[in-house]
Amino acid sequence: MTLPGTRHTVAAAMRRALPAASVVALFLSACTHAPATPEGAPRDTLPGVTKALLETLEADGALTGAYVVDARTGEPLFTHRENVRLLPASTMKVVSTSAALSALGADFRFVTPVFLEGSQAGGLFLGDVVAQASGDPSLGSWRFPETALACDRIAEAFQARGIHQWRGNVRISGTDGMDGGMGPGWAWDDAAYAYSAAPTPFVFRENVVDLALARAPGSTCADAPSVQWTPTFATLSAVVNVDVNAERSNLACVRGGGGVRCTWRSPTGGPCPQSAAVKLSVDAPEALFAACVDDALARHGVTRLPLSLEAPTPPMPPVPVPLVELTSPPLSELVRATNKESLNLYAERLGMRFARERTGQEGYVALRTALVAELARRGVPTKDLRPVDGSGLSRYNLASPRGMARVLLTSIQEPYGAALVDSLPVLGVDGTLAGRKTTQSTAGRIRAKTGTLTGQKCFVGVAERPNDLEHPRVVFALMLGNMDEGTKPNANETFDTFSTALVELPLR
Repeated sequence: MTLPGTRHTVAAAMRRALPAASVVALFLSACTHAPATPEGAPRDTLPGVTKALLETLEADGALTGAYVVDARTGEPLFTHRENVRLLPASTMKVVSTSAALSALGADFRFVTPVFLEGSQAGGLFLGDVVAQASGDPSLGSWRFPETALACDRIAEAFQARGIHQWRGNVRISGTDGMDGGMGPGWAWDDAAYAYSAAPTPFVFRENVVDLALARAPGSTCADAPSVQWTPTFATLSAVVNVDVNAERSNLACVRGGGGVRCTWRSPTGGPCPQSAAVKLSVDAPEALFAACVDDALARHGVTRLPLSLEAPTPPMPPVPVPLVELTSPPLSELVRATNKESLNLYAERLGMRFARERTGQEGYVALRTALVAELARRGVPTKDLRPVDGSGLSRYNLASPRGMARVLLTSIQEPYGAALVDSLPVLGVDGTLAGRKTTQSTAGRIRAKTGTLTGQKCFVGVAERPNDLEHPRVVFALMLGNMDEGTKPNANETFDTFSTALVELPLR
């Protein structure tokens, strides 16, 4: 409850206490040709600073929209073209991760059962190692202690059963009828890279391998480099060409011919780069998993016998036996990694698991159906948010600042809200906001998911206002489109000014 006159008293106190002049100076330095502040919006307020900033961008051809609401009541506190629809880019991860948390709960874990399908005679096992696909995006990932050693756990389970030799294959079951291709609206020239790894029903090591190139001392740019894969059992093939007549140094790769073709470019007459590295996506994680199991078994002293070896007679009937269960971290940790590091594969797989929970099916049609229903439950119509995928890689997604803010606002009000907010990058501290500027007032008080596609930049998050008794916490969405390399201020400078104003300046 606000007592009569409290709003004006608090606002006046904030004007005396907060370093508003520093924010205005930051804004003016970023926007030297700002139009006049809109009538009725003092320059030392959030509306005054932000409207002038966004109108400057619009005068340069950009598209902008912003929406700020009270985190407790949902009362709109600042709006600017809040219904304009732009590409949400990776802020779509807020939609997919909040939906997964809502349907599954923060403590949910993926479980991937592994079986032996065959027969054991003493220390010899004849048959296959079979993993049941669970859609776990973290299986075999290096990010978590419990997932990095998945293959070693299988090898240890072999040893525990007294198996020293085996003849058979590694197989994946449970993928029939599941859609695991690239999402609609994804760019084909992104397909080779790790950030665009296909969200296959079975994921292993995030469907990613590392390629490192190096030139020997004394070699020229025209010489073929050495190639090193991580992990060493990687199954992806790559053809590496060199180009010594480029404008600048870079390593670019595209899919083709069942593998990857990369070109290592060096500038004409410039220094010859000695090394380069890139993370590449694999489209056959089953083969990568099989190679990992083979490697782990060999390291644990389990001998793999050739398939051509004649089986004992009479043959023994195969008996499926549970071997081990590979369990993911809790969903709250997976969501944290997804949003902090903007992991596209995780967002898609969490979205697919949400779709299965709500519709009984996976795939992008099921995902859209489930997300539309979830958004309707939250009061977000399709005119404010049209979901197509879970990561934001699709150029077919459309969202307004009002729609994106509404997703986060409704999430905060649900039991999993704290887990979602905790997953958002902290300004100047971690994730995709680690390198952004902070002030004494903003440090630790802005959490936001970022989204970036060519010409597009979005921010959706929460801001703490410790000196505002009436609105101590706000939810915001800032969306920028039609930005180019020459737009001044640029997207990050715009967010720096906006986020500082969110914390330091009066809302009226």
